[in-house]
Amino acid sequence: MKLPLKPLALLLPLLAVPFAQAQDPEHATQFRMQHPGNGPGGEPRISFLAHRLGTDHAEGISVLDMNGDGFADLLSGAYWYENPGANGGEWKQHQFRTVGTHNEFVSDCGEWIVDVDHDGLPDLVTTGWISNGLWWYRNPGPKATAAGEQWKAEKITDSFDTEGGAFADINGDGKPDVALAHYNRSGILWVDFSGAKPRTHHLGDREQDGHGIGVADINGDGKIDVLTTHGWFEQIDANNDKWTWHPDWNLDDTGFPILGYDVNHDGKLDLIYGQGHGYGLYWLEQAGTPTHRLWIRHTIDESFSQSHALALVDVDGDGVPELITGKRYRGHSGNDPGSYDPVVVYAYKLPNAAAFAAIKTKRTQGSGVSAEKPAMNTMRIANSADDPLFTRYTLSINGTASAGTQFVAADFDHDGDIDLASAGKLGVHFLENLKINKVPKDVREEMQPLNRKWPFPGEGKEVEQEDGPKQ
Repeated sequence: MKLPLKPLALLLPLLAVPFAQAQDPEHATQFRMQHPGNGPGGEPRISFLAHRLGTDHAEGISVLDMNGDGFADLLSGAYWYENPGANGGEWKQHQFRTVGTHNEFVSDCGEWIVDVDHDGLPDLVTTGWISNGLWWYRNPGPKATAAGEQWKAEKITDSFDTEGGAFADINGDGKPDVALAHYNRSGILWVDFSGAKPRTHHLGDREQDGHGIGVADINGDGKIDVLTTHGWFEQIDANNDKWTWHPDWNLDDTGFPILGYDVNHDGKLDLIYGQGHGYGLYWLEQAGTPTHRLWIRHTIDESFSQSHALALVDVDGDGVPELITGKRYRGHSGNDPGSYDPVVVYAYKLPNAAAFAAIKTKRTQGSGVSAEKPAMNTMRIANSADDPLFTRYTLSINGTASAGTQFVAADFDHDGDIDLASAGKLGVHFLENLKINKVPKDVREEMQPLNRKWPFPGEGKEVEQEDGPKQ
């Protein structure tokens, strides 16, 4: 049955009201959203504002309140960057040590904060690919640092060709340790800082070492295991150097660190890793049984290269961490695949349990790889079409912010959300989380990259704005 048409004259007043108001400058603002909404598909916004703090080439980065003002500062290479506080503004650069340089590299691929001499002041532990050694720099205290006193270095142990490490309490003594891998495959080492002096432990040889390392409890026995690019060391007794080697996988040159996380929510620890000098970001599913583990590689993203730094950080405040990674800039001076692609920093929301439940049902019906079927080989590649998607958010693209060799996270501006920072050959960057934004407008204006020394000579003269014919 056709509904009777209403006379056009009755509809015109209804149609005319919103359009007339939309064209009326006095009412236009009521149609403009004043605050950000969700993204496509109703996804909550994850948005970061990148601030370039300096143009040094160091790629390691760490966090420490250097001047005792209660705000976390950033350390990278020879410099520390002074946190401007809750209202934002300029991060002032200060030199506090010297670091070796070679061509376009700074010998700083890893920084960790540890109270090495147990005097109550956190010190800096650092290593680099160019120069041999794991070193620590003694903290002289906030007053001395603020006054410009340079930190003094002391060598801990030899460590050649070191492009990164992992930081965790390996031996369960409640204090963090540092584990290092080597590009020259000279053998894994880890350093215990609980004693009067750092104690160096060696693990395996070139067969187990490689470009990448991680620390996680693979078998769920409550002890931290050490993950390398070729397998994992099961901890028996770390303090007495007792480990069991499992050559379960071959991951090639990974980023730092190799992450342990139960991606598919099945109670078994999986791995997340990137290719540090090529294309590819993956997760490795732990399947099979405790006596015969099967590792299945799943693709997350193969659209960018040199995922040399990774972190798990809850940046949206929902209690579940996001995967943070991106492209390292000129890891091999322009000789890596994708070296001239855009520089990117991404955050990925991990799939939830419901997505994997659907995949499990599909597998049991004969599609995909069986998670329970033993096989002679211990590593397989999954059919990517069966994988749930990792939702990707762009934090920075085609700018100067990069992954470098480390990400650090903290609420730098004390506004209640977690911010990020990284370093690289394009400089140190503070990535401000805009989930909560309390920086005043006048400070935002001062920070804008607008060229204030404009117009240029001879470009044109100042003219009056013409707003239309006078009424």
